[in-house]
Amino acid sequence: MKEIFMEATTRTASGKGVARKLRAAKKIPAVVYGRGEQPLSLEINYNHFHAVYHGLHGENALINLQIDGKPSEKKAVIRDIQHDPVEGDILHIDFQHISMDQKIRLSVPVRLIGTADGVKNFSGILQWTFRDLEVLCYPDKIPESITINIEPLNIGDAVHVKDLSYPDVEFLDDEHETIVNVIAPKIVATTVEAGAEGEAVAEAAPAATEAEPEIISEKKAEERQAEKAKRDKEK
Repeated sequence: MKEIFMEATTRTASGKGVARKLRAAKKIPAVVYGRGEQPLSLEINYNHFHAVYHGLHGENALINLQIDGKPSEKKAVIRDIQHDPVEGDILHIDFQHISMDQKIRLSVPVRLIGTADGVKNFSGILQWTFRDLEVLCYPDKIPESITINIEPLNIGDAVHVKDLSYPDVEFLDDEHETIVNVIAPKIVATTVEAGAEGEAVAEAAPAATEAEPEIISEKKAEERQAEKAKRDKEK
């Protein structure tokens, strides 16, 4: 598990007006909280955060906050990053202090490696349903990402939650949920120059890449994210 250092400064003022002024000054309002602690309001330089956070490529990391120039004795994780729905700019960051001897529940991104055989050689369509998975484990056991090699997948093959094996990590999603699978190409009616009108042919699907596999299950992923948000609100 990576550990990174991030600089922050305490702030005493709060409110929408203060937040707008901070963002205009290229700073991000933030808060760090923990069990038995009073939440501490912070501000972080926008460029500094982007330089550190983007280097993670979406993976998890333990964060050592250096507040007012002093290293924290406690490590933290990012619990939430709020973005502007239009511009995409970061509006607010929530950090949570964690104890290294207590298990923590958090989401870990799923990373696909390679191109599925069924996509590359048989024009299959890749369905990537779960972009992240919820886990429970000790902080030093948190995977940076859940990596799945999809190269062996042929048409009809799938990877489920129960197929994953990460020592000392408990997966909280239903073990029967499908993370990624390959389905047969769609059959469409089309007219070909040398054939009869209405001849049925297989619609060729573009080969999936590691960065952009073809996805046709966005709705299910969005519904799952809504359910997770509801659970977090209830906690």
